[in-house]
Amino acid sequence: MKKIPYGTVGSFEDLITQGYLYVDRTTYLQKLEDLDEKHLFFLRPRRFGKTLFLSVLQYYYGLEHEDKFEKLFGNLYAGKHSTPLKNSYFVLSLDFSGINTQTDKTTHDGFLASVRYGVEDFLKTYHTFFNSENLEILFEISSPEEIMKQLWNWVKHQGEGRKVYILIDEYDHFTNEMVAYRFEEFKKVVGRNGWVRKFYETLKIGAGKGVVGRTFITGVTPITFDSLTSGFSNATDISSELEFNEMMGFTHEEVKGILQNVGIEVEEVIQDLKEWYDGYVFNKNAKEHIYNSEMVLFFVKNYLKQNKYPEQLLATSVATDYHKVRSMFRVAHKENENIGTLEEILKTGEITAPLTIKFNFEAGWQQHNFVSLLYYLGFLTIKGSVATRLIFAIPNFAIRQLYYQYFSQIILSRAKLNTYTIDVQEPVLELALHNDIKPIIDLTESTLTQLSIHNDRAAFNETHIKSIFVSWFYATGVYHIYSELEVSKKDDSKGKGRIDLLLMSRPPFEEEIPYQFIFELKYLKKKEAGQLETTKKAAIAQLKEYLKDDKVKYLKNLKAYVVIFVVNKAEVIELKV
Repeated sequence: MKKIPYGTVGSFEDLITQGYLYVDRTTYLQKLEDLDEKHLFFLRPRRFGKTLFLSVLQYYYGLEHEDKFEKLFGNLYAGKHSTPLKNSYFVLSLDFSGINTQTDKTTHDGFLASVRYGVEDFLKTYHTFFNSENLEILFEISSPEEIMKQLWNWVKHQGEGRKVYILIDEYDHFTNEMVAYRFEEFKKVVGRNGWVRKFYETLKIGAGKGVVGRTFITGVTPITFDSLTSGFSNATDISSELEFNEMMGFTHEEVKGILQNVGIEVEEVIQDLKEWYDGYVFNKNAKEHIYNSEMVLFFVKNYLKQNKYPEQLLATSVATDYHKVRSMFRVAHKENENIGTLEEILKTGEITAPLTIKFNFEAGWQQHNFVSLLYYLGFLTIKGSVATRLIFAIPNFAIRQLYYQYFSQIILSRAKLNTYTIDVQEPVLELALHNDIKPIIDLTESTLTQLSIHNDRAAFNETHIKSIFVSWFYATGVYHIYSELEVSKKDDSKGKGRIDLLLMSRPPFEEEIPYQFIFELKYLKKKEAGQLETTKKAAIAQLKEYLKDDKVKYLKNLKAYVVIFVVNKAEVIELKV
């Protein structure tokens, strides 16, 4: 059985030679070579396998790895269908993650260090072409663009006609942080005379000199793309090309293959994996949905440890990455507007907007820019299209959980409630373990009261209340949580209905968590308080209909509640099931 490459593998060579599972992506090497464009730019959300793919490119094209070709690629597609360009390049690898963006100086120095480190490794790797004098000169140069210009001269005069394949990982990592925290400084460094743009101008110079043969640049967002393409106009973005939709991440069949390879019963887990990790689409015409590869590998590795579901279904690394991305809500100093977009998404699970290909910060920041940013970060995916606009939706349960966790923190902060002392999990567990609904109702009433005091209730309606109430349940992770779940009505009205909130127990907590829940939620403003009895009667009738649905009626230990909030107070009715 193959080992699972989650959080332990440093390179493609380690993965292949140490017996790790590898889903073959070398079929794309030929496709990339066949393109007319030689300088490529490719975006995907975090944890989709971009760094590993760059490692594959390095071992395939680096001339220093020629003697390893059969060992590394012999059993893969590229080993059986090799291309004329294999192992024919000098490979320059640059990684712009981990740069300290606290000040202009630390940012520039960090970028300089990354470039210098990459070039130093390049010179040492190809030491038969370059020498110690080159290294001495390298450490005397104090600007990234001058280092690159000097490198092109060395390659031209000492490289014996060989060309460079440039690989850049996390091209936008440091600029994404700057956008959130130091927006004005960001605009300077990527602007017309900024050092980021000057650096990318040198890549165009290298191509013009005939020393840079190919380039493959990866990142998450096109935040810096305007600077990159203004400087390096040869670069072509293939992120949305249909033929590369599945180049990174896993397809459904690949996930099934992984499960079979390691001996996990596919039918036992595949539906949960689909709900939690699937759903990504990067071209509106794509038929295949993509799973986040790191999330799948996290699940498989932890499942195999104890032969059961892990308690946490969200990989720690993914949770950490996405929580860092919370800072992106501050982009362009538009936090309130951006949070408003988040609330709109939570109401229906989707939003329609054009996709921003290049971010032009001089033209102002519009709502659709933030929607596009959420898409690039992996918080939204493409569901469909209407003319020139795309329909974006939350891709899966893992991302929905992060949305609601973030939303609950926003709500508590707006209500001036201490997010450090309030343990949202505690009232949820009281309900889950003891069917005691009072603590969760108390928390909601307290939050609504404080929001009212602080004048954050002017535009409140039923969907806002539902979002707040639902957000509490995402804190524990012990339930499958379904909001607005569509069901068929059994009464004479026929048609479809939507369950406001359904909490279903999930592995491995079925024995520990005795109760499952269905909620019908209503909200009445002060002027509507006289409608309470009518609303209550209608809500009870509605919930009784939902209890007849096949998705619901066979659930064990199911508890059914109608909760009607009248301004800040809740009336709770428990129905017998």
